[in-house]
Amino acid sequence: MRQVLDIFELLEAEKDPAVEWKLAKATTNSPFHIEAEAVSLQPAVDVTVIARAQKLAVANGLREVADGRFPDTWERTSRISTAKRLFLRNLNGIGATTIDFEIGEPITVTPTVAGQAIRTLERRPTDGLYEFRTPKQQIGSVVGTLSELGTHWSHPAIKIVEARSNQHLWCRLTPELMVQFEDRTSFKDIWEHRRVIVRGRLRYDDRGALSYVNATDIEKIDRPTVSTSDILDPEFTGDLSISEYLNRFRDGSIG
Repeated sequence: MRQVLDIFELLEAEKDPAVEWKLAKATTNSPFHIEAEAVSLQPAVDVTVIARAQKLAVANGLREVADGRFPDTWERTSRISTAKRLFLRNLNGIGATTIDFEIGEPITVTPTVAGQAIRTLERRPTDGLYEFRTPKQQIGSVVGTLSELGTHWSHPAIKIVEARSNQHLWCRLTPELMVQFEDRTSFKDIWEHRRVIVRGRLRYDDRGALSYVNATDIEKIDRPTVSTSDILDPEFTGDLSISEYLNRFRDGSIG
Protein backbone atom coordinates (compact mmCIF):
# COMPACT_ATOMS: atom_id res chain seq x y z
CA MET A 1 0.00 0.00 0.00
CA ARG A 2 2.91 2.36 0.64
CA GLN A 3 3.94 1.86 -2.98
CA VAL A 4 0.50 3.13 -3.99
CA LEU A 5 0.71 6.15 -1.67
CA ASP A 6 4.08 7.12 -3.14
CA ILE A 7 2.64 6.98 -6.68
CA PHE A 8 -0.12 9.30 -5.48
CA GLU A 9 2.54 11.61 -4.01
CA LEU A 10 4.39 11.75 -7.33
CA LEU A 11 1.13 12.62 -9.10
CA GLU A 12 0.41 15.32 -6.51
CA ALA A 13 3.80 16.90 -7.24
CA GLU A 14 2.19 17.82 -10.60
CA LYS A 15 -1.03 18.72 -8.82
CA ASP A 16 -3.65 21.14 -10.04
CA PRO A 17 -5.71 22.60 -7.16
CA ALA A 18 -8.89 21.70 -9.02
CA VAL A 19 -8.04 17.97 -9.31
CA GLU A 20 -7.65 15.26 -6.70
CA TRP A 21 -6.69 11.59 -7.03
CA LYS A 22 -8.84 9.02 -5.22
CA LEU A 23 -8.97 5.24 -4.88
CA ALA A 24 -11.53 3.77 -7.25
CA LYS A 25 -10.97 0.03 -6.67
CA ALA A 26 -8.77 -2.19 -4.51
CA THR A 27 -8.30 -5.95 -4.20
CA THR A 28 -6.40 -7.77 -1.47
CA ASN A 29 -5.79 -10.84 -3.63
CA SER A 30 -2.25 -11.65 -4.70
CA PRO A 31 -0.94 -9.63 -6.44
CA PHE A 32 -2.26 -6.59 -4.60
CA HIS A 33 -4.12 -4.38 -7.12
CA ILE A 34 -5.26 -0.76 -6.92
CA GLU A 35 -7.10 1.46 -9.40
CA ALA A 36 -7.25 5.23 -9.01
CA GLU A 37 -9.14 8.03 -10.72
CA ALA A 38 -8.82 11.79 -10.95
CA VAL A 39 -11.78 13.75 -9.57
CA SER A 40 -12.56 17.37 -10.42
CA LEU A 41 -13.14 19.65 -7.44
CA GLN A 42 -14.50 22.41 -9.69
CA PRO A 43 -17.42 21.70 -12.07
CA ALA A 44 -15.94 23.85 -14.86
CA VAL A 45 -12.60 22.00 -14.92
CA ASP A 46 -12.06 19.21 -17.48
CA VAL A 47 -10.34 16.59 -15.35
CA THR A 48 -9.38 14.46 -18.37
CA VAL A 49 -6.80 16.87 -19.80
CA ILE A 50 -5.19 17.68 -16.44
CA ALA A 51 -5.07 14.05 -15.31
CA ARG A 52 -3.41 12.96 -18.56
CA ALA A 53 -0.75 15.70 -18.21
CA GLN A 54 -0.02 14.64 -14.63
CA LYS A 55 0.23 10.95 -15.57
CA LEU A 56 2.48 11.75 -18.54
CA ALA A 57 4.87 13.80 -16.37
CA VAL A 58 5.19 11.06 -13.75
CA ALA A 59 5.46 8.24 -16.31
CA ASN A 60 8.20 10.05 -18.24
CA GLY A 61 10.12 10.78 -15.04
CA LEU A 62 10.03 7.17 -13.83
CA ARG A 63 11.05 5.84 -17.24
CA GLU A 64 14.00 8.24 -17.44
CA VAL A 65 15.23 7.25 -13.97
CA ALA A 66 14.85 3.53 -14.76
CA ASP A 67 16.88 4.08 -17.96
CA GLY A 68 19.69 5.80 -16.06
CA ARG A 69 18.82 9.42 -16.93
CA PHE A 70 18.06 12.04 -14.28
CA PRO A 71 14.84 13.97 -15.15
CA ASP A 72 15.45 17.72 -15.51
CA THR A 73 12.20 18.57 -13.69
CA TRP A 74 13.14 16.54 -10.59
CA GLU A 75 16.11 18.62 -9.49
CA ARG A 76 15.68 19.87 -5.90
CA THR A 77 12.15 18.50 -5.53
CA SER A 78 10.42 16.04 -3.21
CA ARG A 79 10.06 13.65 -6.17
CA ILE A 80 13.60 12.39 -5.52
CA SER A 81 12.96 11.13 -1.98
CA THR A 82 9.52 9.79 -2.95
CA ALA A 83 10.87 7.84 -5.92
CA LYS A 84 13.77 6.47 -3.86
CA ARG A 85 11.33 5.08 -1.28
CA LEU A 86 9.34 3.44 -4.06
CA PHE A 87 12.38 1.84 -5.73
CA LEU A 88 13.98 0.76 -2.42
CA ARG A 89 10.97 -1.41 -1.56
CA ASN A 90 11.68 -3.43 -4.69
CA LEU A 91 15.09 -4.19 -3.18
CA ASN A 92 13.60 -5.13 0.17
CA GLY A 93 10.89 -7.73 -0.29
CA ILE A 94 8.63 -6.56 -3.12
CA GLY A 95 9.38 -8.63 -6.21
CA ALA A 96 7.75 -6.35 -8.78
CA THR A 97 5.64 -3.20 -8.98
CA THR A 98 3.68 -2.60 -12.18
CA ILE A 99 2.33 0.89 -12.83
CA ASP A 100 -0.05 1.39 -15.75
CA PHE A 101 -0.67 5.06 -16.51
CA GLU A 102 -2.56 4.06 -19.70
CA ILE A 103 0.10 6.01 -21.61
CA GLY A 104 2.45 3.71 -23.49
CA GLU A 105 3.51 0.39 -21.99
CA PRO A 106 3.07 -0.21 -18.24
CA ILE A 107 6.15 0.45 -16.12
CA THR A 108 7.38 -2.65 -14.28
CA VAL A 109 9.88 -2.13 -11.47
CA THR A 110 11.92 -5.23 -10.62
CA PRO A 111 14.94 -5.43 -8.28
CA THR A 112 17.24 -4.97 -11.29
CA VAL A 113 15.35 -1.88 -12.48
CA ALA A 114 15.17 -0.55 -8.92
CA GLY A 115 18.93 -0.89 -8.46
CA GLN A 116 19.61 1.10 -11.64
CA ALA A 117 17.09 3.75 -10.59
CA ILE A 118 18.60 4.18 -7.12
CA ARG A 119 22.07 4.64 -8.61
CA THR A 120 20.66 7.27 -10.99
CA LEU A 121 18.95 9.19 -8.19
CA GLU A 122 22.04 9.11 -5.98
CA ARG A 123 24.28 10.60 -8.67
CA ARG A 124 22.02 13.56 -9.35
CA PRO A 125 23.82 15.94 -11.71
CA THR A 126 25.44 19.22 -10.74
CA ASP A 127 26.45 22.14 -12.95
CA GLY A 128 30.24 22.29 -12.69
CA LEU A 129 31.42 23.26 -9.21
CA TYR A 130 28.10 24.73 -8.21
CA GLU A 131 24.60 23.33 -8.07
CA PHE A 132 21.87 25.60 -9.35
CA ARG A 133 18.19 25.35 -8.68
CA THR A 134 16.08 24.24 -11.62
CA PRO A 135 13.03 26.45 -12.16
CA LYS A 136 9.91 24.69 -10.97
CA GLN A 137 6.96 23.97 -13.21
CA GLN A 138 3.57 22.41 -12.56
CA ILE A 139 0.18 21.96 -14.14
CA GLY A 140 -2.32 24.44 -12.73
CA SER A 141 -4.45 27.50 -13.33
CA VAL A 142 -4.47 31.21 -12.55
CA VAL A 143 -7.30 33.73 -12.47
CA GLY A 144 -6.89 37.34 -13.55
CA THR A 145 -8.00 40.12 -15.85
CA LEU A 146 -6.91 40.61 -19.46
CA SER A 147 -4.36 43.38 -19.75
CA GLU A 148 -2.37 43.18 -22.99
CA LEU A 149 -1.90 41.24 -26.21
CA GLY A 150 1.67 40.79 -27.44
CA THR A 151 4.65 38.43 -27.41
CA HIS A 152 6.75 36.89 -24.67
CA TRP A 153 10.27 36.01 -25.87
CA SER A 154 8.96 35.74 -29.45
CA HIS A 155 5.98 33.59 -28.39
CA PRO A 156 2.45 34.93 -29.02
CA ALA A 157 1.01 35.71 -25.58
CA ILE A 158 -1.53 37.57 -23.52
CA LYS A 159 -0.77 39.44 -20.34
CA ILE A 160 -3.11 39.19 -17.36
CA VAL A 161 -3.17 40.84 -13.95
CA GLU A 162 -3.25 37.90 -11.55
CA ALA A 163 -6.08 38.25 -9.05
CA ARG A 164 -4.36 37.22 -5.81
CA SER A 165 -0.99 38.93 -6.20
CA ASN A 166 -1.90 41.73 -8.64
CA GLN A 167 1.14 40.54 -10.63
CA HIS A 168 1.37 41.19 -14.39
CA LEU A 169 1.82 37.73 -15.87
CA TRP A 170 2.50 36.63 -19.45
CA CYS A 171 0.61 33.57 -20.72
CA ARG A 172 2.05 32.02 -23.89
CA LEU A 173 -0.38 30.74 -26.51
CA THR A 174 0.07 27.63 -28.66
CA PRO A 175 -0.94 27.93 -32.35
CA GLU A 176 -4.09 25.89 -31.59
CA LEU A 177 -5.01 28.08 -28.64
CA MET A 178 -4.42 31.24 -30.72
CA VAL A 179 -7.16 30.11 -33.12
CA GLN A 180 -9.51 29.31 -30.23
CA PHE A 181 -8.69 32.62 -28.52
CA GLU A 182 -9.54 34.57 -31.67
CA ASP A 183 -12.96 32.90 -31.76
CA ARG A 184 -13.67 33.33 -28.06
CA THR A 185 -12.60 36.91 -27.41
CA SER A 186 -12.21 40.39 -28.93
CA PHE A 187 -10.17 43.53 -28.36
CA LYS A 188 -13.11 44.84 -26.35
CA ASP A 189 -12.49 42.12 -23.78
CA ILE A 190 -8.93 43.42 -23.33
CA TRP A 191 -10.03 47.07 -23.14
CA GLU A 192 -12.65 46.16 -20.55
CA HIS A 193 -10.19 43.92 -18.66
CA ARG A 194 -12.38 40.84 -18.78
CA ARG A 195 -11.83 38.29 -16.04
CA VAL A 196 -10.38 34.95 -17.26
CA ILE A 197 -9.04 31.67 -15.96
CA VAL A 198 -5.86 30.42 -17.68
CA ARG A 199 -4.94 26.74 -17.43
CA GLY A 200 -1.63 25.22 -18.43
CA ARG A 201 1.93 24.68 -17.22
CA LEU A 202 2.92 27.25 -14.61
CA ARG A 203 6.63 28.17 -14.71
CA TYR A 204 8.40 29.51 -11.62
CA ASP A 205 11.80 31.18 -11.41
CA ASP A 206 14.67 29.96 -9.19
CA ARG A 207 13.30 32.01 -6.28
CA GLY A 208 9.96 30.23 -6.42
CA ALA A 209 8.03 33.18 -7.90
CA LEU A 210 5.54 32.55 -10.72
CA SER A 211 7.26 33.66 -13.93
CA TYR A 212 4.92 32.87 -16.84
CA VAL A 213 2.38 30.31 -18.07
CA ASN A 214 2.45 27.99 -21.07
CA ALA A 215 -1.30 28.14 -21.60
CA THR A 216 -3.39 25.21 -22.82
CA ASP A 217 -6.81 26.80 -22.25
CA ILE A 218 -8.27 30.25 -21.61
CA GLU A 219 -11.83 30.67 -20.40
CA LYS A 220 -13.68 33.93 -19.89
CA ILE A 221 -15.51 34.29 -16.58
CA ASP A 222 -18.80 35.88 -17.47
CA ARG A 223 -20.23 38.42 -15.08
CA PRO A 224 -23.89 37.71 -14.28
CA THR A 225 -26.28 40.27 -15.76
CA VAL A 226 -28.38 41.84 -13.00
CA SER A 227 -31.10 44.39 -13.78
CA THR A 228 -32.43 47.03 -11.40
CA SER A 229 -35.75 45.18 -11.18
CA ASP A 230 -33.93 42.08 -9.92
CA ILE A 231 -32.66 43.88 -6.81
CA LEU A 232 -35.42 46.46 -6.30
CA ASP A 233 -37.41 45.95 -3.07
CA PRO A 234 -40.28 48.47 -2.74
CA GLU A 235 -40.99 47.24 0.82
CA PHE A 236 -37.43 47.64 2.06
CA THR A 237 -38.09 50.75 4.22
CA GLY A 238 -41.51 49.55 5.39
CA ASP A 239 -43.87 52.47 6.11
CA LEU A 240 -40.97 54.91 6.51
CA SER A 241 -39.88 57.51 3.99
CA ILE A 242 -36.34 57.24 2.67
CA SER A 243 -35.08 60.20 4.72
CA GLU A 244 -36.72 58.93 7.92
CA TYR A 245 -35.30 55.44 7.35
CA LEU A 246 -31.77 56.85 6.86
CA ASN A 247 -32.05 59.01 9.98
CA ARG A 248 -33.05 56.02 12.09
CA PHE A 249 -30.33 53.90 10.51
CA ARG A 250 -27.70 56.51 11.40
CA ASP A 251 -28.81 56.85 15.03
CA GLY A 252 -28.79 53.04 15.39
CA SER A 253 -32.49 52.53 16.09
CA ILE A 254 -32.72 50.23 13.03
CA GLY A 255 -30.14 48.30 11.08
